[in-house]
Amino acid sequence: MAASAVVFGVVGALVPRRVIEVAGRLLLAGYENPEDLEPEGWYVSAVRGKSALSALAGAIVLALEYGPSLGGDAEAEDTEDAEADAVDRADAEE
Repeated sequence: MAASAVVFGVVGALVPRRVIEVAGRLLLAGYENPEDLEPEGWYVSAVRGKSALSALAGAIVLALEYGPSLGGDAEAEDTEDAEADAVDRADAEE
């Protein structure tokens, strides 16, 4: 899901008019002359901005899911290793 957000976000940020055109064809299929509609400049900018934010959010999710640990999991692993070492030492002393 996050990868698709990145892909579609990048596409929307690079070619927003094409994205608007495709969406218009799908959403306005039953209307007469939907191809005559022209998006305003602010709308194109809004689609570009929304797409860029979607791509950024998807990239952040991918980085958090598959990227290196930022310390939270490493601390838990270190604690588990320390506890296992303490148990091993206690067993060795007996």
